[in-house]
Amino acid sequence: LNTFLLSASEQPVPDVVALGATFQQNGIVDIPGVNGIGVFSVASVNVGAGGEIKVTADTGGVELPLSMLLCQTDPTSGACLQEPTSEVHTEIAANATPTFGIFVAGSGQVPFDPAARRVFVRFRDQAGVVRGATSVAVRTQ
Repeated sequence: LNTFLLSASEQPVPDVVALGATFQQNGIVDIPGVNGIGVFSVASVNVGAGGEIKVTADTGGVELPLSMLLCQTDPTSGACLQEPTSEVHTEIAANATPTFGIFVAGSGQVPFDPAARRVFVRFRDQAGVVRGATSVAVRTQ
């Protein structure tokens, strides 16, 4: 499963490289039961210019019985720096390496289909342009 995202600007902009990590290290966030909560983390690096970024999680337009909250985390302990919410606004300096926790709450069965059932984490600049993203498969266990 590959996506190639290209964006360009005449001015220097953030360029976020993101990598999702799951507990089983298999790229799948498992939700324990139909009403459970699964979690995964995202590490990132801004290889572009510093700037304000909005971080969000979504299912890529696929209707799934899920809701997502996220928080920026302490990269050493993994603890949330604030209460999880639907979007995180943060300033990411050039070469900074912020980390994030994503909480995926189920409200129904999510069958395993890694190509179609995914949680995406997107990094958007102030103009709403996606400057980085990653995703993991999701399923109910």
